[in-house]
Amino acid sequence: MGSESVSSLLLEAGSLMLIGMVFVFSFLALLIVGIHLIAKFCEAFPGEAAPQYAAPRRKAVQAGVDGNVVAAITAAVHTHRQTNKN
Repeated sequence: MGSESVSSLLLEAGSLMLIGMVFVFSFLALLIVGIHLIAKFCEAFPGEAAPQYAAPRRKAVQAGVDGNVVAAITAAVHTHRQTNKN
């Protein structure tokens, strides 16, 4: 490879990089301008507020657990601990 081919490849790479960077910069600038325009439009024409719906009421649940259930769980845990005691 001669020095001319390397320099021409570097020149082409630099120009492609510059074109790409200009394209990305202009796209992001247009995106920012568009977002600001949409924000100003939404401030000028706010529209109707969303209706507020009441949350459905839940039925009251009894606090606590039945005594028989607590006794059964306690007995099962005690039995499990006694049988697996090593």
